This record gives sequence, structure tokens and C-alpha cells, in this order.
Amino acid sequence: MTPASVAVTIATRDYDYVAPLALGDVKVDGAELTLIRAFDALDQFRRNAAIDGAEASFSQYLRRVASGDRSLVGLPVFIMREFRHRCFFVRRDSDLVDVGQLRGRRVATDSWGASGNTWSRALVREQGISPDSIEWYVGPVDSIDPGGPSARVALPQGVHATPPGRSLGDLLVAGEIDAVMSPWPPRAFHEQRSPIRRLYVDYRAAERDYYRRTGIFPGHHVIVVRRPVAERHPQLLAALFDAFVRARQLSEENHRVLHESSPWVLADLEDQDTLMGPAFRPYGYRENRTMVAAFCEEQFAQGLIRERLDPDALFEDFERIAGQRAP
Repeated sequence: MTPASVAVTIATRDYDYVAPLALGDVKVDGAELTLIRAFDALDQFRRNAAIDGAEASFSQYLRRVASGDRSLVGLPVFIMREFRHRCFFVRRDSDLVDVGQLRGRRVATDSWGASGNTWSRALVREQGISPDSIEWYVGPVDSIDPGGPSARVALPQGVHATPPGRSLGDLLVAGEIDAVMSPWPPRAFHEQRSPIRRLYVDYRAAERDYYRRTGIFPGHHVIVVRRPVAERHPQLLAALFDAFVRARQLSEENHRVLHESSPWVLADLEDQDTLMGPAFRPYGYRENRTMVAAFCEEQFAQGLIRERLDPDALFEDFERIAGQRAP
């Protein structure tokens, strides 16, 4: 580490587009970066004050800002994005094929306030169905850990914890609920002759149609830095942002050349370009304002925040400290 450089530790999940940072192929100007790549990066950050910044839930970060908590500075690095039609599961013999049929049904999810599940309920609202018209349950998808999300988090009025010792997968197979809404399918989904299927058999077509209608590629996680670190080293924010941008660019260039990870990944990339363009998941707030504003509105409409939040509030500290205020 040179005398003028800053030592900084960041934790993220092990995405291929952060590997250039971990390997040193992309440097953070003026800093010596230690990058922790682990699936539990979000939890590690919560537990370990020595980690300066990390991947964080966009939903949790938004609710912090809405409540007046400015202990973290969010960078508009939308490190995890995903469409959500793929995240609904029903019994194989179900007559359900679309979220527009969920009114009056029993739907269970793994975490009420999670970013992804907020985007999933947005799909329900888009169909003109109030989430209040659904009978909701929250519990573990497969495990029966008594400390799971239904036990740790106070649930909104009308949202029920699943019975102790029962997983969402078990309840679905037993016919005690009509659908599961979660980022990963119940374990039984992967069984041969599985009793569970996706709600959208062709979820890719549904997600492509959603993008055509809305232009939104939902953001789930962002990068945050602890405020004392950001205030002490203001130059660090812009340097980190730039490094994450360059790491993704390098990774995506490699995708086009080294595409042997799947026989048809190149075809997928070309289809993706046709629909979404080559810069379909940019970092930066102004480039993503439509998506951010939609997420703020969903947080309010779904009762996750009490008052509407100006989307500009989420990244104004980054723009101020980093000196990247857009014209």
C-alpha cells in the first residue's frame, strides 16, 4: 500500500463481474481494496464493523433513508438485478398460470420486505390486484429453522407466520397454500416428477414482455459504504464507483469472447442486446431513475414506508460527497 492510498474492505457475493476487482485486474484509484466474495456478504457486513462497505438490500437501504437513518452512503451500483416472473411456484395440478389469478388465493413468501418480493408484489399490483386481496403467509421455503424470517420480523397486519415446523414447500405440496413467491424454488421443485412447477411455464417470455412495457430491469441490491469512511475519504466513493463500472465492463467483454460456459449463452447475449441494448444494466442514479422511482413508489404503495420518498434522496449523499452531481 502506498502512503497516499486508503485501505478499504468491501464484501459482495461472488458475481463474475466483481472478479476483476478481486483479482486485481481492475484497481481502485487511490485505494488498496480487499474484496470479500461470499454468499453471506450482506450478513457479514451487518456483523462485522471492520468491513467498510458491502452489497446491501436495496429495500433495506431505502427504508433506512426513509426513516432518517443516514449511517450508510449508497452508491448507485445496482450489483444484483433480476426479473421476478420466475419467482412464483404452484402445484403441478394447479389451474393458475398468471399473477392476475391470485386474488383471494393463499400465497406464501420467505421474507415480507425483501427487495425481490417487493418487485414481485408490484407484478400483482400491475394486474390491478391489491395485495390486501391475497391471504399472505411468511415462513422458510424449506428449512424449519425456528429463527427464520417469520419468527424474527414483525409482520404487517393481515400477514401470517406459517405454522411452526412447516415449510412453504411442504404447505404447497399439501395444498394448504396456492402459491409460493420466493427467489429460489422449494427443494421439491428439482425432484424428478416434481409436484411443483413455475406459475409461468415460459417465464422468459413473460419477463421480456414486462421489460417491453416498462423498460425496468429491477434492482435488488446496491453497494453501501459506512458514512464515517465516506466522509473521511470522500475521494473513495467516486473511485469505488468507477472501479465497479470498469470491472463489469471487463467481465461483459469476456462474456462475448469466452462464452463456453453454456452452449447457447452467445445466442442469449445476442437476444438480450436486441431487446435491451448493450448497456441494459448501467450503474449510476440518473441512468436508473425510472427504476428507482418505481421502487420508491412500490415501497409506499405496499405500506413498507409511511410517506412517499423522493428518489433523489437515495443517492444525493453519494453525488455530494463524490462530486458526481449530474447536470
